[in-house]
Amino acid sequence: MIKKLLSIPKWKFFAGASFALLGQHIYDCLYNTEIEVFYQNTTFNKDLLSKCPNIIGHFNPSIWSMNNIFGLFYVTLIEHQMVPLQKREIVTLKDGGQVALDWKINDPKNVVLVLHGLTGGGDCNYIKDTLERLHNAGYTAVCFNNRGVGFTKLSTPQYHNHGDPSDMMEIIDLIKQRYPEATLQCVAISIGANLAAKYAGIMKEKCAFKSIVCIANPFDLLACFENLDRWYNYLYIYYLTKHFKWLLNKHLDVMNACFDEHNIDIKKVLEAKTPYEFDHYFTRQLQKFESVEQMYRANSSIQYIKDITVPTLFINTKNDPLIPYKFVPIQLHRHMPNLIFALTQKGGHIEWYSETNLVTVKRWIMDPTLDYLNYFRDLPMDKWQQYIQQPKI
Repeated sequence: MIKKLLSIPKWKFFAGASFALLGQHIYDCLYNTEIEVFYQNTTFNKDLLSKCPNIIGHFNPSIWSMNNIFGLFYVTLIEHQMVPLQKREIVTLKDGGQVALDWKINDPKNVVLVLHGLTGGGDCNYIKDTLERLHNAGYTAVCFNNRGVGFTKLSTPQYHNHGDPSDMMEIIDLIKQRYPEATLQCVAISIGANLAAKYAGIMKEKCAFKSIVCIANPFDLLACFENLDRWYNYLYIYYLTKHFKWLLNKHLDVMNACFDEHNIDIKKVLEAKTPYEFDHYFTRQLQKFESVEQMYRANSSIQYIKDITVPTLFINTKNDPLIPYKFVPIQLHRHMPNLIFALTQKGGHIEWYSETNLVTVKRWIMDPTLDYLNYFRDLPMDKWQQYIQQPKI
């Protein structure tokens, strides 16, 4: 049997493999497209989902969402940089640190706070597209760029911390002061979704958002980083490590002041080969954790989700290379009527590309996001109060 397989001409082998991949792609794009939705079958949720066709429908991926490597290839080598049309505002925080807000202003009575992922802020296409789609739908949209992210100058030797919502809470207060009559909602992506969910769980009934959409939330950072350490995730490991070191190099002049205080060996940091090594030599020291594992557990949102009271939609994909869908706590919907979990079959990490001509694509993820936001934007406050006060099972 093995001899027969080895005797097959190489061109036939590769042709057969190519046809098999093409067949799998056609199946995934045309037939295996149903979105799995997990929710309590309450009157409120039935009404909500009846007005959200993109949540309970199908996602038809483009070729770039068929495979994780394809998506990374498209983002890094093919996708054209969108022209930034938002207006940037630099905000000085109470401790002297700086963050940046990227604004797309429309209706001042409906504001959406956008939280970015781990490797980029308002300078990235996925954030620019999010702001543009929100603006076109009638919202005032604002992206909160963490310290040192999105070409924001670092003014104090305090790095961004995606597990600490205190900076974001200062920005929420600023928005509420500036737009006191506005309804505030949130769209949070990747590690930003982890931050939003953790904030909502901590604040409980005092959460400032009327609703939240969490896109590609990692939930359990320790489990995700352990999963990342696989040979087939080599390109992601290389990309993340390179990005972390590039970002630190940009701010070395400011960060140098705290290396001795936190016992940081900058040579070892810049020689790190993986995100884990980078966090071991740098991030955990800066955040004063005894181990990387302890830091990941403390910064994860998974233990806070059970305390979320506001309506929250979690959207993940089954072929996310960084966040295996088995980590998505879909079982919580049985106890929490305010949570809805949606799983697509394809989509990559945060891409969800559709309608492609191989050069330009549409990011489908904003379709279900806008369905959800629009429902709660238009929901009267007394109905919203009834929604969040549904009894937990």
